[in-house]
Amino acid sequence: MKILPFPVRRPANTWEEPVYRALLENLDTLYSTARRLTGRTDLAEDLVQDTASKALQAIPTLRDDRNLRAWLFRILVNNLRDFLRREPDEPLIEPDTALDGLSPCARAVIILIEVQGFTISEAASMLQSPPGTVASRLARARTELRDRLTAYDRRPRQHEGQE
Repeated sequence: MKILPFPVRRPANTWEEPVYRALLENLDTLYSTARRLTGRTDLAEDLVQDTASKALQAIPTLRDDRNLRAWLFRILVNNLRDFLRREPDEPLIEPDTALDGLSPCARAVIILIEVQGFTISEAASMLQSPPGTVASRLARARTELRDRLTAYDRRPRQHEGQE
């Protein structure tokens, strides 16, 4: 049984309900995104728990509930930024991943847009960067990933039975 990172209770007010619903609907996606961004299960769980906690605390100040999914992901990205400021030398990505060599900004852009399906403007809002900057980071990250994967595909391989 998976423990949710926030108390599951009936929302006290009708304006709380959309946030609870958005958290429940996006919990797995928030976790998978955090896992891809960090490469670590423990840190991903902590980030999602902090995201849920901050989202629930921010309900009274929420002015617009039209794009709660993007709002939740922005909280997640900000939590990751806070972690990286506190622990700059903490290793994030485990070796042997295609995204390993990308900068944290490029990795975040690829994951938010290519994996999670956000638009450039939504990702720009989450990352607090201009859309043009996000678009150029996306183009550079795609090129770098393509080059890495092409080089990986062309490397000599050992066949079974060879040492």
